[in-house]
Amino acid sequence: MSPATSPQSDAVKLEETMIRQARESFQRLPTLEIVLDRLLLAMVPDLKSYCTIAPEIELQSLDYLPYEDAMEATQAPSLYAIADADNWNSQIACVIEPDLLFSVLEIMLGGRRAQPNEWKPRSLTAIEQKLGRRLAELSLKGLSKCMSDVSPVSFSIASLESNPRSVMLAAPRTATVAVRLHMAFEDRSGHMTFILPYGNLDEVSAKLAQPFLGGRSPTDSNARKDMNTQISGTTVTITGVLQEMKIPLREVMEWQPGQVIDLGMTVDTPVVGMVNAQPMFQAAFGQRSNGALALRVIQSLLPQKTEEEIADDVSLD
Repeated sequence: MSPATSPQSDAVKLEETMIRQARESFQRLPTLEIVLDRLLLAMVPDLKSYCTIAPEIELQSLDYLPYEDAMEATQAPSLYAIADADNWNSQIACVIEPDLLFSVLEIMLGGRRAQPNEWKPRSLTAIEQKLGRRLAELSLKGLSKCMSDVSPVSFSIASLESNPRSVMLAAPRTATVAVRLHMAFEDRSGHMTFILPYGNLDEVSAKLAQPFLGGRSPTDSNARKDMNTQISGTTVTITGVLQEMKIPLREVMEWQPGQVIDLGMTVDTPVVGMVNAQPMFQAAFGQRSNGALALRVIQSLLPQKTEEEIADDVSLD
């Protein structure tokens, strides 16, 4: 302790620190955290339809802090989409950071093979703002779906800003949730942040602060159906494995053209269908009427569902 300080002044500073921390000790919102966890899956189908690539989305951070601190933590300059929450009588912000904005722009303009360039801060063009607005609309649409079971709400973008100081959603010390997401589009990636001031939303805050008791919601079922739709349109390569056997390398090195290798198979030996080295089914070897070779599936090799999983699927349907 320096001579200029005294125990009395140190006690005052300690009291001020304790008071400040007490004021900034915001109540956690367990239900909101579950909603945001579901949002990661709900956003994928809409973004894939728009960008032609299904992104991998992960929750990078979820912080409870004052509104002014939440805004200062965002990367500037970014595109701030200010959205009206119709049923909450409030506003939230969806922040599209430059790395996400230009990654999606390069993908949609056919620049995926080009090396990503370092972005230098500048004002955004009309095309870039339009793209960022659409990204924000799709993300807010997913958030609205996930929130429907807790407190139905619809978001409509009221304005776009590039300077965080121009965005005044709430009082500086209002309790706020800052949610930062990382999105990866193959070799491109970027970040998005949701700014959710909840200190002045008494009714909604009370619902979001309730402990999560488990269970599923219709949102989970919708997300699962959307994901099944995307998967059903995916093309896979099936490899038919006739037989597997171990042969010493010494014998393999002695093979000559025209040599016959006995696989130990008969006409009735089943063929194993493989997808990405994963056994999928057993099939009988045959021939179609046009002379083409064919396989007829006779047994599935996929793991059987447990009774609990089957009951969950029935309840979702």
